[in-house]
Amino acid sequence: QKDLPVEIQKDVEIIHEGAQRVADIIKRLLSFARQHKPQRSLTDINEIIENSTALRKYSLVTSNIEVTTTLDPDLPQTVADAGQLQQVFMNIIINAETEMKKARGRGRLTVKTGHKDGIIKISFQDDGPGIAEENLEKIFNPFFTTREVGEGTGLGLSLSYGIIAEHNGKLYVKSRPGEGATFFIELPVIDEENKTASASSPDDGKERVDKTGGRILMMDDEPTVLSLISRIISREGYRVETASCGEDAIELIKKNSYDLVLSDIKLPGLSGIDVYREIGRIDPSLQNRIIFITGDVIGSDTADFLNSNRAPYITKPIDIARL
Repeated sequence: QKDLPVEIQKDVEIIHEGAQRVADIIKRLLSFARQHKPQRSLTDINEIIENSTALRKYSLVTSNIEVTTTLDPDLPQTVADAGQLQQVFMNIIINAETEMKKARGRGRLTVKTGHKDGIIKISFQDDGPGIAEENLEKIFNPFFTTREVGEGTGLGLSLSYGIIAEHNGKLYVKSRPGEGATFFIELPVIDEENKTASASSPDDGKERVDKTGGRILMMDDEPTVLSLISRIISREGYRVETASCGEDAIELIKKNSYDLVLSDIKLPGLSGIDVYREIGRIDPSLQNRIIFITGDVIGSDTADFLNSNRAPYITKPIDIARL
């Protein structure tokens, strides 16, 4: 909403950032489990660090931890998965916060960025208890943790290590007991021309078209999603009709003419893909005016279908501006 009261705008931004981060983490975990390629685009590392520290601001302040950032104003952008990098940064920040709070009930965290010879360098330095020498070689191992049962999974740093390795970078640590720890990240600067494999969707283009109104059919089995998206699209000047299953959608398509169809991929009964194929028999021209919606990591069969039919799609939680 563009008319939010000024006094709550910043709060809503923080809530949105937090919700988006949770969604991204879950997507990364699903991708990690299913070995999907990351989604990469031109990324501002400084901005990700600022967002990460902002999201932890309340917790850091209440834990008496002072954060100092020294961010290189000339830091080049690089092609990376912003969600994955934020996951790495947040994990390092939370680990440092936990150790400093547990050791002394306060602390200082210093975050720096810089670049040299085509390499972006990031460091997170804390003044916590440090890491025992015998553990320095183990901390990136899956399930290794020095914390009590229930206090940590031992997966955070191993996942972080894997993410940075996927970006052709390095993640390492320097520490001495009693002198804190410093985590270093090095990432190569990659521009758009050299961008490698990406799992981006066919509708990644940022071209915007003028609103012309029109009649839209939306299919989703979640009432809250139907209600929210219908309300938003209606505000933009479109007429919206809804269906909670594929069978109902087909009946509406047989009786009415639509300018666009928004369809969840997973539906009870007929799936979004089944509806797409049925539309091909009823009104082939409408097949070119379908945007799919998915709340899950897309499997290989679905990805093949979307690619072969050049069908655009967006993922939940839906970015309203992009929609």
